[in-house]
Amino acid sequence: MKMAFLGLLFSFSVFGLEPEQLNGWFDQAQYRKILTELDQQPLLKQQPDLAVFYVQAMFNLRQREEANTLLNQLIVDHPQHSELLYLAGINKIILASGGNIFNARQRTSDGLQLIVQAVTIDPHNYPAQQALISFYQTAPAAAGGSKELAAEQAAILAALDPLQGTLAQVQMLILDERFSEAVALIDKHLATTPNQPDLLASKASILARQDAYLVAQQMYSKTAEFSVKPSQRYSALYQVGRLAVLTKNNVLEGITALSEYIGYYKDSDQSRLNWAKLRLVQLFMLSGSEARAELLFADIANTTSADEDFMNLKDQVKLQLATPL
Repeated sequence: MKMAFLGLLFSFSVFGLEPEQLNGWFDQAQYRKILTELDQQPLLKQQPDLAVFYVQAMFNLRQREEANTLLNQLIVDHPQHSELLYLAGINKIILASGGNIFNARQRTSDGLQLIVQAVTIDPHNYPAQQALISFYQTAPAAAGGSKELAAEQAAILAALDPLQGTLAQVQMLILDERFSEAVALIDKHLATTPNQPDLLASKASILARQDAYLVAQQMYSKTAEFSVKPSQRYSALYQVGRLAVLTKNNVLEGITALSEYIGYYKDSDQSRLNWAKLRLVQLFMLSGSEARAELLFADIANTTSADEDFMNLKDQVKLQLATPL
């Protein structure tokens, strides 16, 4: 009886508490922690909903080939799990785009079929729906692309969820570089739902791409204010800080945004964390807080990165800090 009770507790731990805990770690970019914890409990990794977190953590740590191997087995074991099928499909397409040309065509074809399966099993898997529409919109016809299929899928999605349908239409216009039409469509919907964070984020992204930095900064600030998803909120805060550097406007707002971003992702695997620190150093310099700039720069002074843009900017900031005013 005691063993049965313990087994029941374990079952609740697997299906109730663990996903919530993993979701919190994932939100805060604790990807290595997710891998470590699930590697220590291999039985948990076999649960498909938990395996999703494991795979996404691998993606964020750039372990895509290893993730492909794992996903190949997971979708055999769980052939009706929409999210695993979607992750397997999108990963194959990403690998095909940057990998060996000899297996790129097969991986692309397999990836497309998997995303179609994911959407067929669960039409409300909206990331899979959006990925399928974007693929149809951008891929060459030989690889399965078709703007007609993209439009058809977007119409199906709109019938399921009007907001998702709008976001798909906006993305299709962006992919075609029809930015003015995309903004007009967003504005039409913002007229009735002015605080919708997905629409605000889309508009901010377009404006930033068009170098309308000040307006984009305002849009990102509103996105952060009304976002319910941590990933969306903190991504927007990062952009508020980045654009404050580029415009040299709203510097104090930028400092607040980046300070919150850095605090949230402290000691995490967030790939933008050092970028955020470097941008905050620049904002401290713009605000005349040289001591704070030097103190924060010391935290990243010995950081190395394969990102040449980051390393070049770090060298420039180092020179600026060393040059007396």
